[in-house]
Amino acid sequence: MELWQAFGKIFLGGMFIISAASKLRDFKGFRSSLTGALPVNSSLAFVVAVGTPAAEILVSVAIWFGRTAYFGFLAATLLLTAFTVYISYLLRAGTKLACSCFGSSTRPVSGVHLGRNVVLLLVSGGCLFSGGNVVSPAMDDYLYVLAPSVIGLAIVARLDDISTFFGSPTPGSF
Repeated sequence: MELWQAFGKIFLGGMFIISAASKLRDFKGFRSSLTGALPVNSSLAFVVAVGTPAAEILVSVAIWFGRTAYFGFLAATLLLTAFTVYISYLLRAGTKLACSCFGSSTRPVSGVHLGRNVVLLLVSGGCLFSGGNVVSPAMDDYLYVLAPSVIGLAIVARLDDISTFFGSPTPGSF
């Protein structure tokens, strides 16, 4: 349990920080992607564009403290559920909009993004149900899971590039 909690804190905390920073770095692009994808006006898109990275930052901080860890993992699970529903909506609508999960991207939303979110939900839900604020990992637990957490984080954050690299080549790309 302690190792799982330590992994989740490093992995999910880092993932939400990177995701929020990417969205804030290209705030206009993130906001316009929401306006194009959701049937909302620009003022509501602005609220969602501000609220999403703010929620991601709050979640990444909350999961680190004993008293707020349970609520942080609960919020992470709810936020990831909302993101997964959003990606499912875009896939079902057949839109070719780019995924803005980690800021601006040119790669359209695909099953790869949905699969990534399912994995993130499993990690978040596992942390939520494996102790939340009851389990307090020791320092050596964090050291054991540091490398796998960082490698997993790099894979999740660069998934568009990885899936493009291993994907089938487009005609005329050689």
